[in-house]
Amino acid sequence: MRSIADLRKCAPAHLDAYLDPRAPFAFATYDQLYDFSGTLTALDCLAANLLTLRLRHDHVIPLFQRDAGAGPRLLAAMQRVLDATTVDEPAFADLDSIDEPPFRLVRNANLLTDEVPQWTAVTVSKVLHRLRPQLVPICDALVRRFYLADQTVTFYRALHDDVRANRDLLATITHGRTTPDGRRLSGLRALDIVIWHHERYGCCVLS
Repeated sequence: MRSIADLRKCAPAHLDAYLDPRAPFAFATYDQLYDFSGTLTALDCLAANLLTLRLRHDHVIPLFQRDAGAGPRLLAAMQRVLDATTVDEPAFADLDSIDEPPFRLVRNANLLTDEVPQWTAVTVSKVLHRLRPQLVPICDALVRRFYLADQTVTFYRALHDDVRANRDLLATITHGRTTPDGRRLSGLRALDIVIWHHERYGCCVLS
């Protein structure tokens, strides 16, 4: 299985390229909390568009309607993830498996997307990662391809094994790196950036 360890030499260069404030990437905009109150808002949902989603107003408004439909059920499931966790704890790497709570809450939210137009496990991950960067990995197509994982559950299992096996590497490449609002860059975000940038643009280090 491919691993973030395979990109050990080029990882810092990929991070430098993505985190550069002059770069055309979402780091300066997506990777901020903007005084998040703890309650998921429509703006939090739309912020996921900064990672190339195409959520429209009519994909987000139904989640906030006062009824018992599929949209509000999905919103409530995502809110349960936030209510059961904090920005810093627990960490994905500290879980024994992806079947363990609170990650089970993330997977429960994924199951509710089938009845909500334009919402998938990818959408849920891009909404929740911003708010829980230590716990919720971004489920990106290029990163899934890196792990040869077509299914979301297969991807999460492969990613969990890799993150746990390479904690020291992730700690090293994130050392001293912060988000635009001054928080420590999470290992999950760093892994996503490195793999995505490597798969999208090729290796940053010449052989």
